[in-house]
Amino acid sequence: MPLSLRYFIVVIVILSSTLSDSNAQRRRKPKIWEGFSVTGRVGANHFYGDLVDDGRTNYSFGVVGEKELNTFLSGRLSLMGGKMSGSQHAYSDGDDIDFEGDVYAWFDNTYVEMNAGASFRPLNLLLGYYKQRAFNPYVIGQVGILYYSASEYFGARNDQGEEDGAHWRDKSGITASISGGLGLSYWINSQWSVNIEAIGTFPTTDELDAHSEWTSPDGTVYQTEANDFYYTTSIGLTFLIDDSRWKNEPKYNRKAYLKTRSQYKSSSKKNLKSINKKRRKRR
Repeated sequence: MPLSLRYFIVVIVILSSTLSDSNAQRRRKPKIWEGFSVTGRVGANHFYGDLVDDGRTNYSFGVVGEKELNTFLSGRLSLMGGKMSGSQHAYSDGDDIDFEGDVYAWFDNTYVEMNAGASFRPLNLLLGYYKQRAFNPYVIGQVGILYYSASEYFGARNDQGEEDGAHWRDKSGITASISGGLGLSYWINSQWSVNIEAIGTFPTTDELDAHSEWTSPDGTVYQTEANDFYYTTSIGLTFLIDDSRWKNEPKYNRKAYLKTRSQYKSSSKKNLKSINKKRRKRR
């Protein structure tokens, strides 16, 4: 056989194997999606700072991406935002607070936070990995950055002689934060679950309410207590993009089979009813 023909055959064989391998890889789902879920969240934040005698609760919403790292630990990225608010009342020691007409100052704040962290599921570690566990508590730890844009306004009982609702000052910036909390998830089926979370956040700033200092009538400037704090309670709906490679503990195999079998039976009945309804319409 001529040498050129041998080379030609070798090239054809290499190209064929390369193309078949690339086609096989294209058919597979990328491993990055194994055990990856996306959660939409909505809830409320509760602010604790300087201007919080009243109206400390406002709305929050966002999205969380989570990937299983092992049977009990998951990495997570979250993007949350919303509004913060609160008001401070002016009163002397021993006086009762008149919530209708003695507001000293109030604020509103638009914020966005981006966090990276992990969630730990203790039951998976203590009792064994079980994907279909109905209720599964977890612990959350995160670090991140927080953008805030806050405005402070004078109340009717301010000591600066300003009109009620007059603009006082603005504060904005980006700060680091650390947060942690608890969650509880409820398994619906192999792809969907719902959960609730309560997370406390410590930002490294005292300006989320735009009130880090105040001035007395004689012109003396006083610093407020350092650092604000808030916690967020929210409910989430989670969609699992692709099942993880981790398998249930063998002792849970039958329970998992019974749970998923009833799920598939239910979906099959719904599909059958839908098909029969379409057939009747065609007649």
